[in-house]
Amino acid sequence: MESLNGGTGTQDMPTWRTAATAILFAVALPLAVFYVLRAQGISQWSALTLSGAVPAVRMAVAAATRRRVDSFEVFMLGMLAVRIVTSLLVASPRFILVKDAGLAAAAGLWILGSLLVAKPFAFQVGQSWHGPTAARTREAAWDVSPALRGGLTRLTVLWGCAQLLDCGAGVLVALLLPVEAVPALNRAKGLALLCAVALVTVSYSRRYGRRHALSLFGSSPLITGKEGRSP
Repeated sequence: MESLNGGTGTQDMPTWRTAATAILFAVALPLAVFYVLRAQGISQWSALTLSGAVPAVRMAVAAATRRRVDSFEVFMLGMLAVRIVTSLLVASPRFILVKDAGLAAAAGLWILGSLLVAKPFAFQVGQSWHGPTAARTREAAWDVSPALRGGLTRLTVLWGCAQLLDCGAGVLVALLLPVEAVPALNRAKGLALLCAVALVTVSYSRRYGRRHALSLFGSSPLITGKEGRSP
């Protein structure tokens, strides 16, 4: 598969199969569960609550299979658990829809908050794609490369702001449109925004790689003391 910096390699990005699986469990299955339950006469509240459990179950199973979770997965599992519990306590479909949109804001603030710690979210994502040896290589590259740190910081800001934008648009949709239409519209909007951010990320990473001879997400030790021109 083509890497983010324009080369080829199998470790630079998750496979398309991985991305498709994530979309299946985060978008397609929850929608299918909601609309199938509604077709069977299940109430809006029950259908929304049960469909919202699908991503949480998938993340929990994946974490149990790997026998480890990263900090973002712990955060998202916690948010999904809060979603389910509050849905059980507040029997309002509209409230559930607004709260679902709010999860994007929580994710965005988490991503932007990572800028205040040692390594931003974009670096942590790259680490999760590699094995221990490649991860150590990237750790070393982070320590010696201001260009790498700058590039991953910019992408972290992009992803965090995209989540906040997703939240704002999602809340408006949840408040203004019919309940039956909101799940499909909000997931379509979220998927479109995700694709746009992914395209910007790939484009930026390729240009960055050509400029610095350095991969933002790859595992090759490309740091040689010269990093190319500054951004």
